[in-house]
This record gives sequence, structure tokens and C-alpha cells, in this order.
Amino acid sequence: MQNTTRILSCLTLAGLATLSATALAGDGKPAPAPAAAPAAEATALALAPATLDLGEMIAGQPKSAPLTITNTGNASITIASLKGGCGCTTITGTPTEAIAPGASFTVQVTVDPGMKTGIELKKPVHLVLTDGRAQTMQVVGRVKTVVKVSPEVVEMSPKGESKAPAVSLSRMDTAPFRVTGATPAGVIAMPSDDKSAKSHELQVDAKAWEKAGRPTAITLTTDQPDAPKVAVIIKASEAVTMFRLPAPDGESDQTSTEAAQDALIQRIDAGLVSVQRSPQFEMRLHRETGMLFVHGSEDDLDAVRAVVRTLPASSGVRESRPTPGN
Repeated sequence: MQNTTRILSCLTLAGLATLSATALAGDGKPAPAPAAAPAAEATALALAPATLDLGEMIAGQPKSAPLTITNTGNASITIASLKGGCGCTTITGTPTEAIAPGASFTVQVTVDPGMKTGIELKKPVHLVLTDGRAQTMQVVGRVKTVVKVSPEVVEMSPKGESKAPAVSLSRMDTAPFRVTGATPAGVIAMPSDDKSAKSHELQVDAKAWEKAGRPTAITLTTDQPDAPKVAVIIKASEAVTMFRLPAPDGESDQTSTEAAQDALIQRIDAGLVSVQRSPQFEMRLHRETGMLFVHGSEDDLDAVRAVVRTLPASSGVRESRPTPGN
């Protein structure tokens, strides 16, 4: 070690360069220089266009455009996956074989804009190679509003009553048009006549909406090529009530109290097995206070009330209603 230290201390800068390419062998003789590592084979991908702009889009109508990918590196590549970041974006034509240096391939990118209008779309496309490297590009577009829906969202009360029973449709350019159908049928009444008009006021049938399963959107069709489908969004407000269950009182055992709470909730849930619950239905327990919060439609709440009435009085379960003025 001391000899090696003295040797290093006497080396000039030129000697250091020499030492970096060789090593002292165990017998004091220079060891052969290691073979030079092969130059890294660069792999680069060029996407054309870098951002795929689909331009103006029509609600409910998918739109496609080509995307060309070129291997600009000096090594072959293989695509492991090429897909959109959401289910509304699909890609066809992805090659399964290796792509040679300088070679290109073209895929078709299709985006379904959905039914919402007046929005800017920005959807990612992810490209992953078999060696794990990844690249992301963006697909953009603009969904124009041709037929305006007012109100934008129809709110339904927990009792299945519409807070805005009429929906107004009108073209942005005030040109006359016809409304030709609705899905599901019957939830929104069609115009009494079949004439073109600058605007249409359509009635929402709350009972038909309930019967149709409380859909969150109604699709209207028109005779307009640039607005063949129009969505009426429906939002259902939920009802909430509370039921008081046994709660820890400082004297009883907390474990047994919690077990009693769980048993009561299980009995309530079992009593609802044959009940058609709304998608909003939920029961949440606040352990410390013993308050069971029930969310859902008025029918959901009535069903829970019916089950609670079947419980023995000794269970201590009772509905807690807000005091007047609160």
C-alpha cells in the first residue's frame, strides 16, 4: 500500500490519464486494459404530430386522426403497448413486430367526446416499449355547443320530483330544428307537434324517471347533422336521516356496546334484503355518539324506518329528527 501511495504521489497529470486506462497487477506489472464498452445504442421516437389536434368535435360522435411514429434511433424497438389514458380513446393499427431504425408506422387514434358540449378535451396517449421506456403525447379537441340545454342540470328531489320540470332546447344560431326522440323513452315528453322551431320546451315526467331507474342522463335526438344527440343531465338529491343506537356511556363496556351496535346494523341490513335500494343508499355509523346516518332516496329512508319499527323497544333504536328551526 505504501509503495502504491508513493507511485501515485509522483504521477503527473499525463500519468494519471495513463493510470485510468490501466491497473497495476498483483505482481506489479500493468494489467491489460479492459475492453472498451460498446457505445450505447440510442433509441428515439418521433411522433407526428407531437400533439394530435382533432379540431372541432360533435357531441356523441367519435372522431379519428392518424398518428405517425418513427424510430429515429439506431436500434430496433418493439412496442409493448400503445393506448389512451381512458376508455374514450382507442388506437388501432399498432404493430407487433420490431420496428427497424428509420422505419415508421401509422395508427388511427379515435376519441369519443361524450355528450357534454362546450368543453376543451385533452386526452393522453401512452406508448410503452418492451424495455420499459415510456412516452406520452396529448390528443386535444373542442366539443362545440350547437343546441343549448337549459337548465344544464335538472335536479330531482329525494321524493322523485323535478325542481325544474321543464327543459328548454334552442340552437345557438337560433335556426329552427326538430326534436325526434328520447332515450329512455317517456322520461321527457316529446313536442306535441312535429314541426321545426327555434326552441322547444319539454316536460320532465318524474314518475317515468323513477320507473326508468333514475337515469343520470336522457339522450334527445334531433334532425340536425351537427347536433344529432343532445344530453339532458339529471342529478338526484339525496335524503338523509339519523337513527340513534346505543352509545358508550362511560359505565358500560365499550367492546360490548360496539358489538351491540354492529348487531343492530346487521339486523337493519337483513331487513332490507328484498328492498330495491337506490344507488345513493348508504348507512354510516358514528361510534362515539351512536348516530346511524342513512343516505338515499325517501323510499330508502322509509324502508329503513319500517325495519326499525320491527325491532324490540329494548334495542333503543329511534329516529333522531332535527328540532324545528334548525
